[in-house]
Amino acid sequence: MSTERPSLDATGGAVPRVERNGLVSGTVILACEMIEDEVRLALYGLPPESLPPIVWVESGLHDRPERLKAALQALIDQLDAGAEAGVAVSLPSVCPGRGPVAERQEKVTVPPANEVRFALGFCGQALQGLVAKHMSLVFPRVDDCISLFLNQGTSREEIPRDCRSYYLTRGWFRHNSSVHQAFEEWTERYGAERAAQLRATLFSGYERVGLIDTKAYDLSDCIEQSQAYAEEIELEHVIVPGSVQLLERLLKGERDSEIVVVPPGETISFLHLFEAKTKG
Repeated sequence: MSTERPSLDATGGAVPRVERNGLVSGTVILACEMIEDEVRLALYGLPPESLPPIVWVESGLHDRPERLKAALQALIDQLDAGAEAGVAVSLPSVCPGRGPVAERQEKVTVPPANEVRFALGFCGQALQGLVAKHMSLVFPRVDDCISLFLNQGTSREEIPRDCRSYYLTRGWFRHNSSVHQAFEEWTERYGAERAAQLRATLFSGYERVGLIDTKAYDLSDCIEQSQAYAEEIELEHVIVPGSVQLLERLLKGERDSEIVVVPPGETISFLHLFEAKTKG
């Protein structure tokens, strides 16, 4: 990616790059590969020359929040070094999709940045403790990506999330899913009957599978898979309305009560999830 890439203004338009404390201003997006569909929709319509670099983070890291946190902090540290020196850095990324992560590795060149936008939620406290010396850290005020897509213009506290629903998107089928892989491993290791018992135990607290219609894909691309999955674990199947509007505001540089901005030198805290409530 070109080191001449502009940053975005509050409406998503290109603005000239400027010097700030001797550093060239810029933006980079760190995104979970699982929500590739939604990220691309949120950025749809922007001219290519105004798109910030995107570094895709392995979806499997969500299974171990401490590993996800370590991976994100490592990326931040490299970006910090580039910002301090005023040079572009080459960051490890994955090519979104399925298959062994080692076979999907790539590099993304990122110009000096003064802002990191996270296309993911708090995700098991994976964001807690992250800090940057020279950049602002910006993320949606949601617990995870499910809440991100169920938000259709409300505050975090008003998101209509059903604790008895196990939510899916098309990304769940198009990218590596630890739960789906576990099912296959259980069947291979314990046999079909024992694997079915383990699945029943895992989903004993759920009543339905909810496929979120984020408008980022045609439901016909995955509804049969989703229905088959619900049938396999003996749960009801429903379509749930969703949205990428909060993600779109975040990635295009807008600011409101549901977008958290942590300035350079300040550590992300669990309390940031309650920032809007505290201010109110």
